[in-house]
Amino acid sequence: MHWPKLPEKEIKKRVFEALDSNLNYHKEKILGIPATYLDQEQFYFDAPFLKDAAFLSVLIHNPNHIGCHTYQQGESYFKGTQQLEIDLLRICAEEIFGAEKNQWDGYVAPGGTEANIQAQWMYRNYFHKNKNASLNEIALVFSSDAHYSVYKGSNLLGLKILLCR
Repeated sequence: MHWPKLPEKEIKKRVFEALDSNLNYHKEKILGIPATYLDQEQFYFDAPFLKDAAFLSVLIHNPNHIGCHTYQQGESYFKGTQQLEIDLLRICAEEIFGAEKNQWDGYVAPGGTEANIQAQWMYRNYFHKNKNASLNEIALVFSSDAHYSVYKGSNLLGLKILLCR
């Protein structure tokens, strides 16, 4: 399996076009949409280096990483970066895991903690709904080397822990 690497110029073009399609917290008055407005002393929107820093620009212009929460459905406020996420999810689902075309769902987590807790939540709900498992019949099995977020997720979701040694 091979994906041709896009030239850096094309990657930047796509990312900046996506950001231009998103809601802009710096230019628009926004009420009711979750956001973190970053300290402009540290993260100012018109920093000269940002014109060449696509990834940093995404973090500054969409600090809560709001995007695609389910396949082709998300907040229209972030339709630009949502499309980038859908492209990534399609590659992972269809081209890596062999899913049927448009028969997948997902989202891009901004970090490991959220990804781990999301996975625990989904499987807890899956076993409850599809296997009629009660909460005391569902447990997380992991080693002592697991990321601390696995413990956090088990606590948040009321799941038992089965620690492997």
